[in-house]
Amino acid sequence: MFVCKDCGFQSPSRQGKCPYCGEWDTFSEVADESTKGSAARADYRTSMKISAIAAPKEERISSGNREIDRVLGGGIVKSSVLLLAGAPGIGKSTLLLQTAAALKKVLYITGEESAAQIKIRSERLAKGGDVKLLATRDISEAIHEASRLKPDLVILDSVQAFKNSAASAASPSAIKEITSLVVEYAKTTNTAFILSGHITKEGILQGPKIIEHMVDGVFYLEESPVHGYRLLYSTKNRFGNTNELAVFHMTGRGIETVEDPSAFFLAGRCNAPGSAALCSYQGSSPFIAEIQALINTSSFQYPRRQVTGLELNRAYLIIAILERYLGLKLSTCDVFLNVAGGIRISEPGSDLAAAAAVISSYRKKTMPKDMVFTGEIGLGGEVRGVSRLEERIKKAENLGFQSVVLPAGGALYRGKKIKVIEVGHISQLGELLAKN
Repeated sequence: MFVCKDCGFQSPSRQGKCPYCGEWDTFSEVADESTKGSAARADYRTSMKISAIAAPKEERISSGNREIDRVLGGGIVKSSVLLLAGAPGIGKSTLLLQTAAALKKVLYITGEESAAQIKIRSERLAKGGDVKLLATRDISEAIHEASRLKPDLVILDSVQAFKNSAASAASPSAIKEITSLVVEYAKTTNTAFILSGHITKEGILQGPKIIEHMVDGVFYLEESPVHGYRLLYSTKNRFGNTNELAVFHMTGRGIETVEDPSAFFLAGRCNAPGSAALCSYQGSSPFIAEIQALINTSSFQYPRRQVTGLELNRAYLIIAILERYLGLKLSTCDVFLNVAGGIRISEPGSDLAAAAAVISSYRKKTMPKDMVFTGEIGLGGEVRGVSRLEERIKKAENLGFQSVVLPAGGALYRGKKIKVIEVGHISQLGELLAKN
């Protein structure tokens, strides 16, 4: 049997290019043990009804930080294995040490730094002095110490630094085997694990992709374009919502929570053409962000389309719809779209705000600064409904916005201090912006 070292895809013959992950020359031959000794086994488990399974109540451990707990889905579930990924130097170790300091029974195992280096960081943060620390790169030694102490949480920093007796550290086979050992130990002992991991310059996790399938949650810590700020995303969470977002500020005292992300994303906003406020949903929380558009006559044969923070294909659709139904000559223009603050927005509810920003920049006309948009745009130019509309309106109202533009027929909640403006087609949006 041949196995791809990056994603774990199996093939009976050697492949040049992996059909699953698309990488080249990643197949190696391994022994097929699927039937080895099967005839001699007598300890096979039997199936049973789900209703007959005795499942303990889900236990969660608070991280000591309200925003981190929200991203995790309410805290760290016992027996879960979570992966925190980020670029080197982004603040993963600082965040993990602060989390460890807030807990009672925790074991911090470092494979990259010495015990003295961790102590220096602990003194700088004035936190973590009572945390149990082990500096080793041997995963067997790490698991042995966890078995001895029996902590509620074990932190491995980082998974690429550890090795077993058979393979060197950071090799795909070692990372996969170490993750497998950790998952098995966590499930059998009811111990929670947090693994930190580095990402490549392309922004993907270093190592085989299969480890993202093996763990219970995958979280990314990224740097915001605003100096000193960090964004924590959840991309996979078996015990909570995905696409949750938390904002932190990196200071000399460590990582501090930004309590109101909406205020952070709107800070420094100027009332210029091409600026539109968006009421979006990220995981379980509504927030307000700013979408910026810049339209210029192109000096190239093929006009540029540069999109940051939004899905590129949705931006293409919005541009085509505006050309078709509003007559905007965007085929001869360079179009730049950006979400301020470095946040990524993937929900279709951002369509209406993006379209408003493009129209405003194209016409060189500002919009009211206290107007916010939410809604999806279909290929026929119709404005479609979005989920949790009432919560979006309330969020905009609480932040002092005077009017909200949203899909027709979708607003059951009208608000007390905010004006609800309904549009059923993109042409109505064009007429609305022409009046303001």
